[in-house]
Amino acid sequence: MSKMRVYIIDDEDMVREGLISYVPWYDYGMEVVGSASNGREAYEYLSCNDVELVISDIYMPHMDGLEMIEKLKEINRNPIVILISGHSDFDYAQRAIKSKMVYEYILKPINFEELDKIISQVKDKILERSSASFPALDEIEWKKLAKDEKEGKLPLQADILAAIGNANSETAEELLAKSITHMKKNRYSLVMASRYCIELIIGITEMVLEQRNSREVLVEDPITEISNKTSMDEIAEYTLGFIYKGIDVITRKENKDLSPVVNAALDYIRENYNKHDQSLNGLADRLNVSPNYLCLKFKEETGINYTKYLNSLRVKHAKELLKDVRLKVYMVSDMVGFEDTRYFSRIFRSYTGDTPTEYQKRESIRK
Repeated sequence: MSKMRVYIIDDEDMVREGLISYVPWYDYGMEVVGSASNGREAYEYLSCNDVELVISDIYMPHMDGLEMIEKLKEINRNPIVILISGHSDFDYAQRAIKSKMVYEYILKPINFEELDKIISQVKDKILERSSASFPALDEIEWKKLAKDEKEGKLPLQADILAAIGNANSETAEELLAKSITHMKKNRYSLVMASRYCIELIIGITEMVLEQRNSREVLVEDPITEISNKTSMDEIAEYTLGFIYKGIDVITRKENKDLSPVVNAALDYIRENYNKHDQSLNGLADRLNVSPNYLCLKFKEETGINYTKYLNSLRVKHAKELLKDVRLKVYMVSDMVGFEDTRYFSRIFRSYTGDTPTEYQKRESIRK
């Protein structure tokens, strides 16, 4: 796994520099990617860039720590947060800990031995987040799925997606119903049904992303939602709702015109996703706008931030390339624009539920 990204916010230069310089970030597998002296400056950065851990003072000019956290939650940014404060304010602490993003609240002067324990715990939590993903199937289950698909007993997800793309809700609904009926009759596990439907939902999301430049259908985490279902009927109902959402977005007549700068950004990303160093700052320079302006406009008009859009596109192309078993993972990583193969593997898994190697293996089973 590549280094976990840390962002530090404090209006006291000494505290900020101390956290950057004296904490052995390398030993934790972390790196400080930026810092700010107030909440507003931090929010501008964090609204455009993904980080795993934020260490923030509470009382700051322009925007305090809790206000910044609430604003980040509004735009679906959820790094783990450690709050620090020079004031022993119990009510403030209680409000902080109630936020799901806040992991710990510590007082100044900072006890670095205490901070060491907290950061070690946070590291484990970040690793847990990255590994808690899709329902995992064993090889026997994959072979059963592949066999039933090849024999035409289980509808292919591609056929359901084709029906959705053609706005044929009746066919899509029939194929999903056939899939669930087959799974029930043949004693598929709930995990198998969950995996099948999660992959279908990811396909719908990719289709909407490609055709409408939007992730509008993805308003919640389908992995969590489906994993919480206790029956195949509940899974089917949720998935059917997603199918209708996808068709609605794809066929909607009114389509908000994108601004010239966002259109230009999308065109550039699609043509150059496979090149290294596709940073938001670099693209902003190319388009003669500020990085913050591009970040906010891109998210506002597409419903997804720049990094997630780029990674979605890269993972989609990587999935196609990995179907060729002659290609090694490091080769595919480079071909879709990643310099670090470990980072590519982590991103790929977060989008598909498999490592690239696992994905390539199971796709070969499905052939």
